[in-house]
Amino acid sequence: MKPLHAWIAFAACLAVAAAGLAALTHRALEADRAEAATRHEAAVEESVRLALWRIDSTLAALVARETANVRGTQVVPPVVETFVVDAAGSRRTIAATTDRDAVQLDAAALLARLPEPQAAGKPTPGLDAEQVADLPAQQARNFSELQARRQTLQQNLAQQQVAAPEITPAAPLAALTAVWAGDALVLARRVPAQADGATVEGCVVDWPRLRADLLAAIADLLPHASLEPTVDAAATTDQRLLAAIPARLVPGAVPAVVTAGWSPLRGTLAAAWATMALAAAAVAALLASVLALSERRSAFVSSVTHELRTPLTTFRLYSGLLEEGMVPAAEVPTYHATLRREADRLTHLVENVLAYARLERGRHATRLGPVSVGDLLDQATPRPAERALHAGFEWRLHADDATCRLVVLTDPAAVEQVLFNLVDNACKYARGTGLAAIEVTAAPRGRSVAIAVRDYGPGVAAREASRLFEPFRKSARDAAEGAAGVGLGLALSRRLARQMGGDLVCEPPAEGGGRFVLTLPLAADDVARP
Repeated sequence: MKPLHAWIAFAACLAVAAAGLAALTHRALEADRAEAATRHEAAVEESVRLALWRIDSTLAALVARETANVRGTQVVPPVVETFVVDAAGSRRTIAATTDRDAVQLDAAALLARLPEPQAAGKPTPGLDAEQVADLPAQQARNFSELQARRQTLQQNLAQQQVAAPEITPAAPLAALTAVWAGDALVLARRVPAQADGATVEGCVVDWPRLRADLLAAIADLLPHASLEPTVDAAATTDQRLLAAIPARLVPGAVPAVVTAGWSPLRGTLAAAWATMALAAAAVAALLASVLALSERRSAFVSSVTHELRTPLTTFRLYSGLLEEGMVPAAEVPTYHATLRREADRLTHLVENVLAYARLERGRHATRLGPVSVGDLLDQATPRPAERALHAGFEWRLHADDATCRLVVLTDPAAVEQVLFNLVDNACKYARGTGLAAIEVTAAPRGRSVAIAVRDYGPGVAAREASRLFEPFRKSARDAAEGAAGVGLGLALSRRLARQMGGDLVCEPPAEGGGRFVLTLPLAADDVARP
């Protein structure tokens, strides 16, 4: 499979996996938001329930107090006036606050809104069982709460009458009923005909003040709540009605409780995305490695095939000519030299391939030891020098006495192989261009010694610099049309240099040509010298 096709297949698979995970994430987040909304709604309903019980408890005490003493001569806030209405519809004030005008009441309309006298404790009519069953679950629960609060209110009124017999008539009267007379909240009840002709008695409540007190009492539960009058409470199915007065509780905006940190679901989704990203990165790295290995193998096979074909063809042709005696005696030494050169070339190729294979498997172990720079150059330069001279290059070696006395920790055999590869490359690529000379210089550089190999050829192109030390860098076309080699020399040399604790870098000189610098670490004694 071509690399482009492999990456397209990988991208398609990754896109499908990401789309599937994205869809799953979307649905999971929707479910999480729905669950959060449900929890918030449940919390709001619980706050409303508690607020209604708190408000009705306060109002129950007010209604019970005024039921027992509606004709008292003193008014207690939030009551602003007590009154009676006779059979003719005339209203008479019994007691009132002095700081406000009497509330205007339509006695006939008030009388029409009051229920007939009933025995204390009689349950308030409500929805039957079938009607409650038809309500949604939450409304059914809220309606049950409303009925419970109404029953509690009636029980409190009955207990109040028993607890205060001195002010309660022998025949229990109906509890005060809260009704709206215009914008005024009135607590009133029908009574049997009295000596003074009264048929209705009750009191007027300061609704703005009462509402403010009630909302203040539930501010911790519903800070933005409000109370709204309800004209016909019996005909509505709104379960946020108050049991004591015709009003309904409006919760207002209730801020959602934000939990610290992520929910477990969000954490799981984040872990899933992170896992998929890591898996995609791992697969991409593996794919890139496999494709790079495949490309390197292809380049290696192509290069090695070409490199082996040339010497083998030479061997076959020249050996056949020599065997058949077709070579003149004067040219035999030249044929022998050519065979030897091709044999050396083939040997060098095999050595590099085997050495790189050992490095790849981690089996190549350098034998590091202290050696002076002078001795190192004596051991490592003869073979590279011979290669340069045979290729027609002038050999130049420069190292001052101070540098030659320095001691480095290295493997002379590995250094020889590195220098030979560098000189061999110079002989291949600098032939016929510029000055036919190869210079090798040694000089101290910080905590190491730098051995530079320089030629006067075309140098290294900038676009090739980044891939210079990659193994099998040469493509099949380069191997077929360019200079000999399989592209292993520089890669092998850098690996050997770093295995010895040094490095190999390309430092092109300003005046042109190629220059490679091998750095070797100084031995401990020389490093300690000032």
